[in-house]
Amino acid sequence: MAYYAIAPLMCVLPLIQNELCMHLFLHQAWGGPTKNQYAVVIPPDSPNGFGGTAANDWVITDGLDASRSNTVGRGQGFTINNSLSKFSFYTSFNLVFENGRFNGSTLQITGVLPQSANGEWSITGGTGELALARGIAKFKAVQMSSLSNVYELTLHAYYSPMDSCGNPVATCGESWKVGTTQDGITV
Repeated sequence: MAYYAIAPLMCVLPLIQNELCMHLFLHQAWGGPTKNQYAVVIPPDSPNGFGGTAANDWVITDGLDASRSNTVGRGQGFTINNSLSKFSFYTSFNLVFENGRFNGSTLQITGVLPQSANGEWSITGGTGELALARGIAKFKAVQMSSLSNVYELTLHAYYSPMDSCGNPVATCGESWKVGTTQDGITV
């Protein structure tokens, strides 16, 4: 018996796709009283700090000044220095929403943080209200200091609320078995 089952997804209505646009600010601090990024691997004798790894729990707000803005969520993940010759970090984090409509939902964001401090990351997934998310997160450094950076984020994504399809042919669970027939379809 197979360890998986595949069934066609037939919806009474087309699967709904919601478009999401957000304007947020990511506060990265590797020093000072608001430190939210810690080095966990510091390789000795590597060129340009290659392989250096940090864990992060960045604050994400709806305004530039974190002390006068609403905290929307946290950017929880890691960065790895991935270049032997230049400042470049592979970054992967979950944007974990902490309040409002998206409370408890996440967006998975990944990409490279280059020395220019401007660019795009991929939105490769999501959970909760933001299930099956995909899109881009554009970022631009708007404040830089010796202890911290603030990035302006523009998120543009599409997602499919999991309850947006009528009655699926099959559901995961006890009644869904490989090789059984449900509504005339063998799964």
